[in-house]
Amino acid sequence: MPNSELYLPTVVPQWGIFLGIVLLTIGFVDKNRRLTLIGWITLVCTGLAALYFNLLSGLSQLEITSADTALKLLISTGWQSAAGGVLALSALLFFYFEKKRYTLLSFLTISYFILIFFLYVQVSDSAGKRIKNESKTEQKQAK
Repeated sequence: MPNSELYLPTVVPQWGIFLGIVLLTIGFVDKNRRLTLIGWITLVCTGLAALYFNLLSGLSQLEITSADTALKLLISTGWQSAAGGVLALSALLFFYFEKKRYTLLSFLTISYFILIFFLYVQVSDSAGKRIKNESKTEQKQAK
């Protein structure tokens, strides 16, 4: 499986998580409800994008070999990101209706998304290592 097929499903959620957390942080520091609302909406959309990549982009229909750990990791991280989107939606509803436990839920949701962000970094690293290893073996076979 070429690395170009893994690029978009890896980078879009990763940047969505980064943008959402930055907007939430700026909104919290500046006490700006609009930026906080946009940050939560960004994280919900990131979860929806990951769900789209898992269900409709054909990642699950690709042939997974035992050596293709990057694809396995990408699919499992996509499902975790979709679960994070559900958490972000509940935090958005708590924020909008000004519920009492919003602070605790937002802290847990942001922590969960930070962990998912680093899982996407691991997917990118494992895909890059796989390509380097394949190019070395192809060079050896050419000799």
